[in-house]
Amino acid sequence: MGKTISTKIFSNRYSYLLPAFLSGIIVIAAYPPLEQGYLAWIALLPLLGTCLKVSPPRAFWAGFIFGLPLNLYLNLYLANVLFPYLPTPLDLTAMVCLVIFISLFYGLFSLNANLACRLEKTWFTALAVPSLWLLMEYSRSLGFMAYNVGYLGYSQWGYPALLNIAAVFGYWGLPFLIVFFQTILLLLYRKDLTGFKLYTVSALFFFLLGTGLILPAFQKPDNDNRQLLVALIQGNSSSAEMVEKGKTEIMQHYLALTRQALEAAPATDLVVWPETVVDLDFRTAQNHIPAMVQVAEDNGVDLLYGARVRDRDQLFNSIALITKEQERIPLYHKQRLVPFVEYFPMEELLNRLLKLELLLGSYTAGDEITVFKIDDIPLAGVICFESYFGDHTRLFAAEGSRHLFVLTNDAWFGESIGLEQHAQAAAVRAAEMGRGVTQVANSGITISFDFRGRELFRSEKNATAVFSVPLDLTTRDTIYVRYGDYFPAFWAVFLLFSIPILFIRRTI
Repeated sequence: MGKTISTKIFSNRYSYLLPAFLSGIIVIAAYPPLEQGYLAWIALLPLLGTCLKVSPPRAFWAGFIFGLPLNLYLNLYLANVLFPYLPTPLDLTAMVCLVIFISLFYGLFSLNANLACRLEKTWFTALAVPSLWLLMEYSRSLGFMAYNVGYLGYSQWGYPALLNIAAVFGYWGLPFLIVFFQTILLLLYRKDLTGFKLYTVSALFFFLLGTGLILPAFQKPDNDNRQLLVALIQGNSSSAEMVEKGKTEIMQHYLALTRQALEAAPATDLVVWPETVVDLDFRTAQNHIPAMVQVAEDNGVDLLYGARVRDRDQLFNSIALITKEQERIPLYHKQRLVPFVEYFPMEELLNRLLKLELLLGSYTAGDEITVFKIDDIPLAGVICFESYFGDHTRLFAAEGSRHLFVLTNDAWFGESIGLEQHAQAAAVRAAEMGRGVTQVANSGITISFDFRGRELFRSEKNATAVFSVPLDLTTRDTIYVRYGDYFPAFWAVFLLFSIPILFIRRTI
């Protein structure tokens, strides 16, 4: 009898967590491999229904429990990176800490949504909940711990019409409208939102949605009639080869593929290799590797490639360009470094403790935006993790780049969904900037999107591939490129002024 009663108490005490956990499971289906992005527009309803009606502490735990299965699923790909190189206890600790850390953000969202609801202004709740979700994601993108993987809006990458929203509001318009829609549905179901308030809030939703969908249609594309034939080289070198064989053999492999590509397409203007294919040492002189220069000169092409660059006592993850005029080496140094892997405040202590073959946390961030000129056509490139940051990539469009390359080595991710997650972020970046984006990956996925975020082609995963394609140089001006992250700033100001006023009015 006592056992039955205690089971009932446990069940009643924690049953409120079930809907939140269910939300976390449902939203997983919006991501690879199922990619049912439309589910993101309804999957949060159980979570929202819970966090708006329970006590504040319970609301926090509901959000936290929502985040656990979702963040474990979306970040499990990192096991392919951690487990081969770290001791098992440390692997598990790192994964658990990451999942808990990210899930805390969802807990804080639910807590604050609950507190906003307690101000008892339905119209404010309808606006505050999506604003808080937006600011929860935005806060994750700040500081050296910034980590944007698994954001809700990336689930919409497969709907180019919806990606128009990113051209107006940046990525941030996508999660805001997704959560706004579900908040309205929930308040309507609870009969909290009726009459004039319902019409007003709904009108605002449709105004924002309509502006995002329709306004870009009035931004006339700039069709550049110049032709630029590009060869994209996906060499498919494994992470083990990169560690064990070194860069010389990998470079020879890429040179052989480049020669094949140029024999098949002699009119090629530009060859693009992925991230850190070679090592450059500038401590004595700034020079490209002679064998690479020779191939470029013999075939009259430019070669854009990723390199690990040592310059004095600093180490950079960089993009270099071999041009027909060799006066100097055009370089771009990666600015958004991967926390703990490329940047860590106490890297010497970290490496002493781990004693790995790879040096962690020892890279230096660059500080300049570089636009390369290929036959007088401005092009730009970012490296790997940087493609998750629209506030960074937009700077290249603002400087006049007509196309953006993402050079990456995703071999560390194996066959996991990390490959798809990374590739799909490029679709949102293309729509934000109104520029074509092409990701060139060592092991896949090499993929290209036009200025609307529509997919043009992609490679297989973990396969050697060479693409010879005319580069999409069509562009359009976007509001996001002009004004950046104004959208989260607006809603932060809205909350900053509204909450004190409503709280004071409620207590008077």
